[in-house]
Amino acid sequence: MRSHNILILAAALATLTSCTLLSPAYGDGTEERPEPVAKIIDVHRHGTWPTGDDDAYRSQMLSEMSQNGVRLAVISITDYDDVETWKNVAPDAFLVGVMLGCPRNLAEPRYNCFPADEGWVDIEWLRTMVEHGKIEAIHEVIPNYYGVSVGNPRYDPYFALAEEYDLPVGVHTQRGPPPKAINSMRSDSDCCPDYDPEMGNPALLRRVLERHPNLRVWIQHVGAGRAGSYEPHWDETLALLRDYPQVNVDLSITNGPLPIELYDESLRILIEAGFDDRIMMGTDNIPTALVLGRLESIEWLSEDQREAILYKNAERFFQLK
Repeated sequence: MRSHNILILAAALATLTSCTLLSPAYGDGTEERPEPVAKIIDVHRHGTWPTGDDDAYRSQMLSEMSQNGVRLAVISITDYDDVETWKNVAPDAFLVGVMLGCPRNLAEPRYNCFPADEGWVDIEWLRTMVEHGKIEAIHEVIPNYYGVSVGNPRYDPYFALAEEYDLPVGVHTQRGPPPKAINSMRSDSDCCPDYDPEMGNPALLRRVLERHPNLRVWIQHVGAGRAGSYEPHWDETLALLRDYPQVNVDLSITNGPLPIELYDESLRILIEAGFDDRIMMGTDNIPTALVLGRLESIEWLSEDQREAILYKNAERFFQLK
């Protein structure tokens, strides 16, 4: 999620020191290197909250993308005017989605996304934006912070619209981070009184996919666990991948601040289960160089597997040319 950028950066940079290889875009500062050819697709990024500085953050993000060879970022927006400040300014750089089911806060601002509608984007506005090609995904659905299952009827009109227009839907699937976690926007003591960690279980998507069998879903954070805290949802994640060929995963957070051993294990589990064509790269606003460096450090991956993770699987899932 976007607002943990600054707080999680410390953890991310600490992890970076353990990486043996860095992204080709970053050298040791003694020579100037050309920017890499832009092929990579980052399927999990966030813009700013309604009170943030969109222009400054967008400029920073575009620069980072260019330096690291990222051609496209799938980005979530949190208010109605964000379409102007993100999609209209850089239409070829961003595939824009809307955050859905923003959690309630105990104090102002009561909602950090779509505050005029208590955290739920107006569905008729959404339909209009989809029809005009401005919104191309629903991302990120965050049920555990709102405290309801994705199978709750509150979500159903949005999933029906996504199925109608063939929009991909990204769903947060892990138990945390919990409220007051130091590395996320939930560090605000007023955040998320309705938090229910079990609502991050990917198995809850099964009811959604039974109702909407053509819905394209990517399981965000791959149902990941957290070292020393909570266990991953591997059985549930793998079952969904087996049963629904239109379901993909992103490895955001697992590929960033979590121990490299967990990242390596996650890739092995997915690939040995035959799902190397469903894994996508997402940074979740962790520094791109860190994420690319950690992927490069996993030496047993083949070049074809790296390319699939970095862009080929996303090209297919998001139906890009």
